[in-house]
Amino acid sequence: MTSLQTTTTTTIVTTSGKDDLSPIERAIMDSCNALHEARDRNDTDTSGSLRAVLFDLLDRYDSTDGEDHPNPAWARPNQRALALSAMGELDKAIALELAAIKYADTPRRREISSGNIADRLIRSGDPQGAIEFFLDAHEQSPDSIPILLTGAVALHEAGYDEQAEAIFETIAMNPALLAPSSELGAYLTFDRRTRTAAMGCESGRALLDTWDSISLEGGAS
Repeated sequence: MTSLQTTTTTTIVTTSGKDDLSPIERAIMDSCNALHEARDRNDTDTSGSLRAVLFDLLDRYDSTDGEDHPNPAWARPNQRALALSAMGELDKAIALELAAIKYADTPRRREISSGNIADRLIRSGDPQGAIEFFLDAHEQSPDSIPILLTGAVALHEAGYDEQAEAIFETIAMNPALLAPSSELGAYLTFDRRTRTAAMGCESGRALLDTWDSISLEGGAS
C-alpha cells in the first residue's frame, strides 16, 4: 500500500455553531484562520502579528478560566492547541489536545478533540495514525462534515482509496449539504488538502465539479 502524503500543513477552522462560541473563542477561531492563510502564502509579517494576537487572546482566555467555560480543564488546552496548530507547532498542538481529550466529558467535546488530533497527524505526515482518531470522532458524530472530510483525507493519504471514495460518495448523495455558506462549501473552496483528496476519487471529482458550478453561478458566498 502506497502512502500519498502531501506537504500541505495548513487547514481551515470551522464550527457548526458559531453562536455557541464565547467572544474570545470566536476571535481565536478567526485569528487562526487568518494565520493559516498568511502561512499558506508565506506572509511572515502578518504571521508574526497574528501570533502575537493569538497569545494575547489565549492569556485573556486563561485568566477568565475560559470565559467561565463549564469545563475549563478541556477548553483551555483545546483552545491553546488550536492556536499552536495554526502557528505550525503541530507536535505541541497534538500533545495539548491529548491532554484536553482526557477531560472531554461530552460526545461533542470528544469529537472535537479527536478530530483535531486526526487533522494534525495528517498535517504532520502521519495519515495512518490519524485514522484511529478519525474513527473515534466519527463514532461520536457520524454526520459531521469536517470529521468526514478529515477521514477522507486521512484514508486517501494512507492509500485506502476505496474507503475515501465511499465517504465522498456518501457526501455527494446529499446535495442539501452544498448550500451557500455551508461547512462543506468552505472546505471545498478553501482547503487545498480536501480538494487534493477529492481529486483522487471519482465521486470526489464529481462533488468538486458540482460545487465549482454552484460557485461560478454565484450560489456560494
